[in-house]
Order: sequence, then C-alpha cells, then structure tokens
Amino acid sequence: MTTNEKIAALRAAAKAAGADGVLIMTSDPHCSEYLPGYYNALPWFSGFIGENSTLVVTQTGSALWCDGRFYVQADKQLAGSEIECMHAGSAGVPTVAEYLGSHFADGQTLLLDGSCVPATIAKEYIDALAKKGASLKSQDVASPIWDATGERPALPDTPCELLTPAQTGATAADRIAMVRAELQKAGATALAVTGLDCVGWLLNLRARDLPCTPLAVAYALVTMDACTLFIAPGRLSDADTATLAESGVALRGYEEIIDAVHALPADEVFLVDEKATNYALYEALTAHKTVAGADPIFALKGIKNETELKNIRECHIRDGVAVVRFQMDLEKALAEGKQLTEIDIDTMLQKRRAEMPGYFEDSFSTIAAYGTNAAMMHYHAEGDVNSVIEPRGFLLVDNGGQYDCGTTDITRTYPVGPLTDNERRYYTWVLQSHIDMARAVFLDYCTGFALDTFARGPVWAHKVNYRCGTGHGVGFISGVHEGPQSLRPNNPVIFKPGMTITDEPGIYETDEVGIRIENELECIDLGENQYGHWLGFAPLTLVPISTEPVLVDELSRDQINWLNDYHAHVYEMLSPRLNEDEKVWLKEKCAAIGR
Repeated sequence: MTTNEKIAALRAAAKAAGADGVLIMTSDPHCSEYLPGYYNALPWFSGFIGENSTLVVTQTGSALWCDGRFYVQADKQLAGSEIECMHAGSAGVPTVAEYLGSHFADGQTLLLDGSCVPATIAKEYIDALAKKGASLKSQDVASPIWDATGERPALPDTPCELLTPAQTGATAADRIAMVRAELQKAGATALAVTGLDCVGWLLNLRARDLPCTPLAVAYALVTMDACTLFIAPGRLSDADTATLAESGVALRGYEEIIDAVHALPADEVFLVDEKATNYALYEALTAHKTVAGADPIFALKGIKNETELKNIRECHIRDGVAVVRFQMDLEKALAEGKQLTEIDIDTMLQKRRAEMPGYFEDSFSTIAAYGTNAAMMHYHAEGDVNSVIEPRGFLLVDNGGQYDCGTTDITRTYPVGPLTDNERRYYTWVLQSHIDMARAVFLDYCTGFALDTFARGPVWAHKVNYRCGTGHGVGFISGVHEGPQSLRPNNPVIFKPGMTITDEPGIYETDEVGIRIENELECIDLGENQYGHWLGFAPLTLVPISTEPVLVDELSRDQINWLNDYHAHVYEMLSPRLNEDEKVWLKEKCAAIGR
C-alpha cells in the first residue's frame, strides 16, 4: 500500500464506524518516547519516521505535525503524499487542537485509540471539539488495517532480568518505600506506575522490549500495603520472581491493570499524572478518588544516588575509550583515501563499542551525518539515503551506548577536510555555547528554563538560534532521554546535585551545515556562602573536542581555560586504559590551546 492508500483506508474505516476523522500519535500505552514496533503506527501510515508527531485524517484532508528537529526530514518524507506537513511552533501554523476546531463541525466525531494517547492531550482535544459541538470517541480503527497486511510487529516478549543493588544502590523494597513516602506527602494512597522507565527504576527491572532502551513493557501498581507488577507471564526467571517477592512484589498479567484498578476499594486515593497516563487507564483511575500530581518516580529517579554515579563515571571511561579508538580508525581510513559512507561510520563505531566490557547495545540509532545532512538534527542514514564522506567540511556523529554500568550520549563534529569561514565561525560559536553551559555556576533555585540561556548567549549574540532544547536528562541503564530535568526554555524543574544532563547546543543551517557538540554533565554541589547554595556541573563524557576548526581569538580566557582543563581531565582518565600509540594520539588531541 502507498501512503495515500493507507490514508484512504483510515478515512474509510472512520466512515464505517460512523465517525468523521482519525487521529494517530507517536505514543503507546506507557507514553514512551521510543515505541515498541507493535505500537508505532504513525510511521507505517504516514511514511514519516521522526518522533513526537501527530497525524490527523479527516474526510477531506490529512495533516502531520512535527517539531523543529524534524522540519526538513518531514518535508522530504511526506513529499508526494497527500499529507500536509505542519511545522509545529512556526508562525501561522495551527496547533493540532486548533486544526480540530476548524475541521470538525457540530455532530461530527473524531476517533483515537485512548490507550495510546496521554490523558492530558485527549482532554485538550475533547475541549477543542466540544467548542464546535463535535466529540471524541476512543476507538482503534488503525490496528485492524495494519494487522490485515501482516506487516505489524508482534508485541515484545524479550527475557527480563533484575539489576542488582551493586548496580543501582537500592532494592525494590527500598524504592517502594520511597514512593509510599511521597504518596503520603501528596495525600494519596495509590499509584499506577505507567512509564516503562519508572517501572524499571522502581523494581530494578530491565529487558529489551524497546529499540535501544533496555526496558520491559509492564505496569506497576503501588498501594500502602501491596505492590503488583503487571507483565506477560513467563518473562521473569523463578529466581527473579523470588527476589521481587522478597521485596513484597506480586505478579499479574500485563492486560489486567485496569481490572485491578477497578477492584480496589472506592476510598483508595490515586495520585494521577495526566501527562504520563493513557486516556483509557485515566478513565479507570478517575472512577476513584484522585489527587492530581506528577508521578513521584520521575523526580526520584532524576537524582542519581552515589552507587549509580560511581557506575556512570566508569561507564563514561569505557565509552570514551571506544570513541577515541573510533576516531583514530576514522582518521586512518580518511588518510588512506578509503571511501566511507555514513553507514560505514555507524558500523565502525559499533565495532569499537562492542569491544568494551559491559556494552550490550546502542542507546539510540547513531546519527552519522556528513555535510548538509547534519542540518537535519535527527537525520539517519538508511538504504539509499547514505552519503559518502568527502574530504572537506564536517562529519557530525551523535551516538551513545548501553552498558551494565550506565547509559551514554555524545556528539562530536569532526573536520574531515578544508573548512569554509562560515563553518569555522559556526563551530566556534557552538563551542562557546557548550562551554558556557558546562562552566555555569548557579544558585540552587535555578530551573532548566533559567539555565538554558547560559548556552544560547553566544549564538544569540549573532542572531542565531537552535529549534530544540540545550540538553536532556539521561537514564541509568534506561532511556537516553529521561527527565524530569532538561535544559529547555519551558522546563520548570529545579536542578539538584546528582542530576545528569546533556549539554548539546548546535547550529543547523539548511542546505549548508549542521554542528553539534555534546557532553553529559553531572550537577554538583559547590557549597554555600552568604548569597546562598551554589551548584555547577562536572563533565561525565571523556572524549576530546576537535580544536582544529576553532577561531581561538573569539574565545574568552575563561573559555580557553575550561577547554584546556577539560582536555587534561580527559587524558588523565582515559590514558591508563590505552596502549602507547593511543596515548600519543590522545595527548595530541588534548593539547592545550591559547592565543
């Protein structure tokens, strides 16, 4: 089926159900970022493979919304189809809710699968439709179309395992007690844990159900006297089942969560996070007493304990060794005149990571983007879309690894030949932005919203901006994008010691260049004085940053000192694990710069 044929099938299915349109989101019952293939319907129906998107099909048209990371990619992937590409957040572009309000009339109905739409979004659409006398109905008409083709992946059913307290610093019983304490503070007695990362954190549970994200498709239900894990039968070993039982955790089938909620006493008070709960489950929870509030696990897991931080630091040493060896391989191949493609870059990097102890998979699909391809923030070489690395310009490589001691995310932009004046300027500005964020000193009431501007200052000075956040939290042997903290203009979370964050400003000029420099940082305590409690960042990522493109005269003395200190630290931490040739190479890459 072509994309237009699939859209026509959705249109016909809506009409057969007595409705006037269908909405599909990139979401699953757990509001995950990276979806199990079974739930990832939007790319199959639309042809657009980016994240965070929404497709609306009416009887007369169709439209897809994507965020600023994917404007260029979406335009290309939707070209030739009937779907109108909506650049969300751009001037003159309606929101999804505004579009629904203008395309549905009195008595008309929009269908969506309530189990795969967050409650807060479903309620927004209900309100928008109601203003026009239209309504929303939870009904899945997309799955039967997809199922009938035989192309839909099966529900994931990979083996599960439990991390040990030596890895996480806590047992399931420890963490259940922490959650119960937070529920008491909120005036609640129960919590349906829906996020797969939250279930994983709570019970030390891991699997391979998601691409690049070692989590299990499961729910948990915590009350003041019980904890239940809802997961498909047979996925845990007898030993792990017994370990959970020792922490007071019982097992039930994955599909039984809503029945279990309904069976609880009417006076049970649920803490409900509308943003993290699918609409179908939300309707079951709100049949009880409820207290509105964020799932406390988001905040709890956002601050890593000392055991986790110790393991994360070790993880970045291993990852740094792998990336250093990859860069040496890259330089050698280019010096020998070998033809390399973007897919070759991915293969070379995976080979080096696979040599590291404890590595088991990438933390996301590698972005190896040469030249103008890097202007697409989440570009991914695949099939015929696979450029040759030419001896000029930049190669951007964004990647990360999953290890038995942590999760990594790193971007480096490598010069692979002569650079234009613009490329050097842009690179220098991005480096300044990166450094200013990394060396920020701030008071303990600062939020991601406040800190985001530390990084944007150097690019804003040239009236340049990037259409994404500056950084995101990173999970522990979990999702590479995990909050609640982030460096974004709209993030209200206050930074605390133990939080980890990426620092990844960039410049993306369509059809010209894309540049990003990314490290992970640990939020650290810098002490108190008469002005308050001060915090800052320490780098976790241990890989040299290319200095060849830098216009050194544009850097401040403080920026030069930070870069030189960082490179000295990289050499100190990595050199004991390198051979003599590798040490010589690294020493050169970490050489101090100055005016």
